[in-house]
Amino acid sequence: MSDADLDDPDGAPTLIARYGQLLSGDHDEGERGELLLDILHDLLTGSGIQPRPAAPLVGVSPTLGLRRGDTKLLLGLVWRDSPLTAQDVAVWQQAAQRRSNVQVVLISMSGFDSRVGESVDPQSPVVVLLDRTHVEAALCGLLTIEDAMQEVGDRAIFDGTAFTSVTDLVLTARRDDPPSFVSFTRSPMPWELELAVAAGVSLQHLLSAGAGWGQITGFTVDGSRMLITTGEGVMEVDTLRGTAHWLLPLMGCSGSALASADGGILVRRGSAVVQWKDGVLTPVAGDLGDTRMLLWGPNGLAWALCGSGVELAGAKLGLVRLGGTVGDQQRYSILFDANVLSAVWLGDLRFFLGAEGHSAVVDLGRSTMVRREDWIELPSPQYLVVQGGEVIAAGSDRTGVRAFLHRVDPAARTTSLVAQMQLNMVQGLGITPQGRFLLLGDVRGNSQAPRPVIVEVSGGGPQAYTATPTSALGTPVEPEPPAASAAAGATAETVEAPSAVAAATPDPYAAVRIVAHGERKDYALDHRPLKTGGQAQVFRGTHKHTGTAVALKRLRMTGDDQRARMHREVDAAGMFGSNRHVMPVLDFSPTFEWLVMPLADRSAEDMAAVLNQDGPLRDLITAICEGLREPHQSGWIHRDLKPANILWLDGRWVIADWGLGRRPRGQTTAPGRTQVGELYGSLGYAAPELYTDAHTVGPQTDIYSIGQMVGWALLKTDPRANVPHLPPAGPWRAVVRAATHHDPRQRPATVDELLALIAAELDPPPAIPVNRGRALIEAAREGDTSAVPALFRLAADTASDYELYMEVLVGLDDIQIRQAVSADPGTACAVVQGVQELHTGGYVTLEYHDVDQLTLWLLQIARHAESIEAWDLLEDTIDSILYLDSGWDRGGVRNDIHAWLSTRSGAAAAIAAQALRAHPDSVPHFDGLALQANVDRRIRQAVSSSIRSTSS
Repeated sequence: MSDADLDDPDGAPTLIARYGQLLSGDHDEGERGELLLDILHDLLTGSGIQPRPAAPLVGVSPTLGLRRGDTKLLLGLVWRDSPLTAQDVAVWQQAAQRRSNVQVVLISMSGFDSRVGESVDPQSPVVVLLDRTHVEAALCGLLTIEDAMQEVGDRAIFDGTAFTSVTDLVLTARRDDPPSFVSFTRSPMPWELELAVAAGVSLQHLLSAGAGWGQITGFTVDGSRMLITTGEGVMEVDTLRGTAHWLLPLMGCSGSALASADGGILVRRGSAVVQWKDGVLTPVAGDLGDTRMLLWGPNGLAWALCGSGVELAGAKLGLVRLGGTVGDQQRYSILFDANVLSAVWLGDLRFFLGAEGHSAVVDLGRSTMVRREDWIELPSPQYLVVQGGEVIAAGSDRTGVRAFLHRVDPAARTTSLVAQMQLNMVQGLGITPQGRFLLLGDVRGNSQAPRPVIVEVSGGGPQAYTATPTSALGTPVEPEPPAASAAAGATAETVEAPSAVAAATPDPYAAVRIVAHGERKDYALDHRPLKTGGQAQVFRGTHKHTGTAVALKRLRMTGDDQRARMHREVDAAGMFGSNRHVMPVLDFSPTFEWLVMPLADRSAEDMAAVLNQDGPLRDLITAICEGLREPHQSGWIHRDLKPANILWLDGRWVIADWGLGRRPRGQTTAPGRTQVGELYGSLGYAAPELYTDAHTVGPQTDIYSIGQMVGWALLKTDPRANVPHLPPAGPWRAVVRAATHHDPRQRPATVDELLALIAAELDPPPAIPVNRGRALIEAAREGDTSAVPALFRLAADTASDYELYMEVLVGLDDIQIRQAVSADPGTACAVVQGVQELHTGGYVTLEYHDVDQLTLWLLQIARHAESIEAWDLLEDTIDSILYLDSGWDRGGVRNDIHAWLSTRSGAAAAIAAQALRAHPDSVPHFDGLALQANVDRRIRQAVSSSIRSTSS
């Protein structure tokens, strides 16, 4: 949610948001009249008029008085359950006659009877009649109230028209037809269209536009017709003949229209969205000045893509769900570091966001944040449609001479080229009922005048394209088929769509999320709250449509600060709700007066009796740390962690109530709300720095609160402000002392550092390798045949532990060594290689007797390696033996090495000879081998050549 719903994204609601809440609220006739009069007062004030409350002109109808130039006006408001009749209007005419010096304007929110115009007395003073559509059009920016009053009044006086609709006020009278298209045979392409296509794909130039075209801003394919938007309105073009006529002659239109099954269309006009159906223009939404495009979404509702992931003039990225009436709109703020150009619905609450360079799938039911690992490489996807669970993207490059069509598999995160064409630009993409793509391009060349062309792309199903994978996205989920077009006006044949985040278990609240649309009356609440806090009350409720039990949190006061805090809570839950330790938000008020979340079983405060035990307490603290990891990495700080805000939901702990949370640096919308020197957070749990400057705090602030919660759980008392709540002597005391240090820089810097500290204090120290080795030897003596191989694995996994080698391994008998070598020669290789690292382990220095023991032990391993023909092991073993000999010059064991070398033959002799060449410093110790005729020739040659090389 942001500026489509709020003037200040963290502050006061806009007039449209207030109007939406008025429509959805439970008010009597008098209350809603007064509330609407307040909105009209602010609307007029915003346009430079200074209205004032006035005495009712008729009955108790709320009334405003205002001046327009020299004219005095009284604006009366009536909001009944049925239209006003001619007799009702006559009463207002009589009242106007009594106030002949004042122009009377009557707004009937319930409209007027169709016979009002026939019964109005032309001799009576003119009463300007406006209805709900005039008010909503003014709220959306289609016209102003003062212009509506002026024009309707003029028509009543000069034309005798008692009532003029919004349609008649804003539509442009067009007598001329728009320019048409002609066959490609009459106006061929100025150059070759095709540059490259995938196997089985064909391109066909269908139509070319004639002269007289203005700038095209939107393109929609709807069955056998195309809808093309320009600044003069929306025209309908016959796909086969190219003939065109005005469908909606409305100046200021922009973007691709959405075509609905009932024959109506939705299109943007300025910051508003209007519906055109059966000759009637109806405002649908407003406050959408940063809208990039309209698209269909869940439940057959229209959505708007607004802003950008790259902040441009403050336009933050969001997807806005549009309801059927003005004010019924709900914005989901999305964090995606990209220039998002387009969007298309995939099913459920999943949308594909097309951005320059890298696109992504966002699942609003799980997280509104796009992570880097979710990116899909795709160049300039300006227009999107969906076909068979895949996304087709069209765009043009910056050179202005090439256009591309790509196919994207969101589940596999792969892209492939469908076609590359010579077009100056792409202006739209649609799909026909037959599954062929129609692309609107431009071939103006160096001319300034537009020259649109229609290109058909057909053939080459998904199997024809060779995809280049990027990285895994997740498991595809079977979606509901779209209820409406998934492309900009196109009828998409979507059957499957991927999940942006693969769910390990079904989401029990998915049904609520999908149908949620910010309507408080969708929930039945208990009369008494479950909990009442300083800012809000929490009620047990039931979602009427699905029967799901929920909790509804409602503000007790609805000032700007209170709304801002609930807005933060909604945003944090939207971004991090896929984390199983963060409480998700299922629905919320567009003005942030309430939100809906799953109904938790209890809070940590309620479970104090069991949290003084190490196991449950550690589970709680671990869950909090897991829930905070990603928010902290993203720059969010909770600032109000306490037992009451940690809830037990569906078998896990979740962090709730992010209302006091600090957004990342640069994203805080009103830093002045956090005043230096004010208490921020909850007394006793708030870190000391929250009293001095709560705006500049970091993760250590939340870590302080976690430490205080540990003390609360163990001592069963609430902590005091700025005093570490230290438990009695024990492992937790050191954790709390470190976490609650007065200086944040002296606390663990991250939740992972805190978890590591907890593990160091609470987990039993790991057994040192030598003790584990002794235990394995004892198990071997008791007949455990797996113990000695396990001992070798321990040695291989331990970084050359001196005590393990010298006190355990060298003491193995011949049978045990053979057992270990035979069980796993590869592990034995790692063990003998470790001998060469024993003297490099810091304080360790091998003594002579150590070298003697190791050498004799290695000779045993060598004999067994040779016997089982484990030649790699034999090579490593001889290498370690000669390494020890050359480094320590131990004559006591040299005879044993000499004796072993003198009796080698075959492959063993070849390996020994190679080892001697690799250790020339050791060869002189065995020079006698060169003179013994019974020694293998290769060993004698290795010794002789090494001696000659040394002598020379």
